[in-house]
Amino acid sequence: MSKFKFINDGADPQAQAVRCYLAQHDGIENSWNDDHKDYDAWPRISRWENCREQGYVVWMRNKAGTQINIAWFEHRNSDGICAVKWEQDTLNAPTIDNAKFGDVYKDKYDFSHGVKYGKAAEMAEWIYNQLSAHWTRGKLSKS
Repeated sequence: MSKFKFINDGADPQAQAVRCYLAQHDGIENSWNDDHKDYDAWPRISRWENCREQGYVVWMRNKAGTQINIAWFEHRNSDGICAVKWEQDTLNAPTIDNAKFGDVYKDKYDFSHGVKYGKAAEMAEWIYNQLSAHWTRGKLSKS
């Protein structure tokens, strides 16, 4: 365990690093609205707590009204960073207690995407790409 706890919110340092890499983005680029000079897509991030797996969850609705959720955390057995992606509408942040994962996360080895220890930038890029693709799918279904 690192002695350098810059963000002391209970999440593990690798999950915190992914969050920091995601914060480099101003917004979801393909949601830029020239009329309003702002992004239409605003992902929200909250803590994800699942026993030893302490990380974050991001959720966002697209123009079609579909909500994507992606939780990420350091895997309890491999020390790699894994993410679980699913669609489910929630009023507040999705949690392990109210998540309806569907065909993913049937056990601790069944996740949507994983990277090796120390590859936080790669995980952040994957998460950002999933959010962008979700926004695009919503735009296409509204056309």
